[in-house]
Amino acid sequence: MSTRTVRTFYLPVVLLIAVSLLLVSTSSFAQNSFDPRSMAMGGTGVAVANPATAPFFNPAVLSLEKRERFSIEVPTVGVRIYDPNEFVDQVTTFQDSQFVTDLETSLNSFNGAPSEATSSAVISSIQALNQELESLGGSPLQANVGIGLTLGDSGQKFGWTLYTSGTARAGTLFNYNDGDFLSGFADAIDLVDFDNPANNTAALLDSLGDYVTYDVDDVTGEITNIQAVPYSGDDIQSSVDLMGLGRYEVGLSLATDLGGMAFGVTPKFVQVKFVDYSANPESADVEDFGLSDYQAEYEHFNVDIGFARELTDGWTVGFVGKNLIEQKYEGLRRNPDTQLFEPTGNVVTSSPTFQVGVAQQTDWGLIAVDYDLQETEGFNGLPGSQFLSSGIELDAAGWGQIRAGYRANLSDSERSVLSAGIGFSPFGVHVDFAVAGSENELGVAAQFGFRF
Repeated sequence: MSTRTVRTFYLPVVLLIAVSLLLVSTSSFAQNSFDPRSMAMGGTGVAVANPATAPFFNPAVLSLEKRERFSIEVPTVGVRIYDPNEFVDQVTTFQDSQFVTDLETSLNSFNGAPSEATSSAVISSIQALNQELESLGGSPLQANVGIGLTLGDSGQKFGWTLYTSGTARAGTLFNYNDGDFLSGFADAIDLVDFDNPANNTAALLDSLGDYVTYDVDDVTGEITNIQAVPYSGDDIQSSVDLMGLGRYEVGLSLATDLGGMAFGVTPKFVQVKFVDYSANPESADVEDFGLSDYQAEYEHFNVDIGFARELTDGWTVGFVGKNLIEQKYEGLRRNPDTQLFEPTGNVVTSSPTFQVGVAQQTDWGLIAVDYDLQETEGFNGLPGSQFLSSGIELDAAGWGQIRAGYRANLSDSERSVLSAGIGFSPFGVHVDFAVAGSENELGVAAQFGFRF
């Protein structure tokens, strides 16, 4: 990812949406947690006992601790950016180009003196614009930011963690819809005989009515004054579509041990702000637009449940179901004429997700593996995800940790990432950092807190 892309997209878009959508606070999705320990270990956490992050992964792990531990995290923060095609640079380059202007100019010159000789300039301009728009088609960009605060106490008989946490996700996509019109436009100009208008039939010209106009002499019935239709940037049918989803959660994770099996539950209040923005690529400004004109707000309650069990030789297994009450969020945009909000037709569904995990604690550290039991829906045209996560942590007597991991996306191998991180834990204070990434994706996270 180029420095320019990070500057032009990350600062104005991610921060704008993060601040504007998350005025109340933040949220978290288990598969994309910004806990640096988890990020560094490939995204694992379902079977890893950590009272500070239990609400994000599995509330049952609160009761895996043999001794009571109190924890405060202030805060956990992170960001992920996926930009395989340097999307903002591409759109900016298109807006700075002369493809539309060249077509407008060639059409004006041609309609002033239409002829077979001058039609080639129009056809060339149409084809150049079409090729440029097609090259942008399907270009994705996705960015996530997250922050969270937790306060909790773990214990085998009873554990609890109060949290407020969240993410703002922005997914931007260029949807190419001009191929049929522009290809038909170029073919129409090539089919018409502009040197001898009378050689054209009314049936032919009528079939090309989207691209040319003509007159008929009232006396002779002769076809005259054949003109190409005008074209401007407003006629572009492709679009820059941006969806932003801000999800705020406040919840309380509770856990207890039931005959050797830890059980946990997290009731929570959820507030969602859904931004659904779409604009012509000539006028689109993903860095600065009125969020309030494209924003819908939703509030509801939801619940997570989890189980965990310690086996022999330091092994632990876990299962979690998150957001068990399915919710649908419908996009709305303000009509500039009526000032009323109207449905966009786009709907984001928050469906239940289920993960299993296994971990082994050893004298030298920890290994862990998590698996998503189902594929989750992609965001704004991007492929879905189903993660198989694995990670390792080397521990230096509780004072320092080195971590590494790999998160394989079984639905889209291009979104698989390597990760690494470090932690320092002197005298109950801990600081953790993590980085995850691939050629097209970058994630970073940090955490500061107390555990004693």
